Amino acid sequence: MPAKTFETEINKAPALRISHIVRDPINVDGRVRYLVDPDGLGEERAIPEEVVLIRWRRRTMVGHTFHGCRLGPNTWHAVGHAFGSDAEKVFRLSVEQIDAGRKDLGLDKDTHHLWLPEASSVAHLFAALGPKRLDQILRRHLSPERVGKFGTPDLFLFAKKRGQDGVSFSRLVEVKKPKERISPDQHAEIAFLRSINIPARVLRLIESK
Repeated sequence: MPAKTFETEINKAPALRISHIVRDPINVDGRVRYLVDPDGLGEERAIPEEVVLIRWRRRTMVGHTFHGCRLGPNTWHAVGHAFGSDAEKVFRLSVEQIDAGRKDLGLDKDTHHLWLPEASSVAHLFAALGPKRLDQILRRHLSPERVGKFGTPDLFLFAKKRGQDGVSFSRLVEVKKPKERISPDQHAEIAFLRSINIPARVLRLIESK
């Protein structure tokens, strides 16, 4: 494992405070699925990214609720295609405007590889980043030099204070199976996000009997 990639993984901040232990892997349609319960209880199974997402959503903390969504490798290209590259304008979009834009992506046959999570999660993602960091991300990903390069983390995880709609804190997380490699693009993206003070990390799952 390259040194810089190793450095990306051993830095386990920010904390997620959920278990990274997974049990009883089975292959379903070419993808591994684990028991969602970290102690192996019950029969609920999910792919690695969904395991982490479900556990985060079930996390408990006084005065908070936990939310999140999966991100696609082309998330920022999808944002640019749907809404343009003006970060201030994108940041101010309403949930209704975001929903209309994401639906238009699905209707455009030339953008079948571009998709966005449900509108409320996208709005919270923009809110968590703020216009300045959103601008830095869009400039990076919409640059012609980055055609064919991806690396966007698998998950956007966030918490809200009960009774409020704003983001209390958030994380961007790349999920890896026990022996899965981190690509150079994924390493570079985590390093970039950290460089602009976005809490991002790799979470490697550990199999246990």
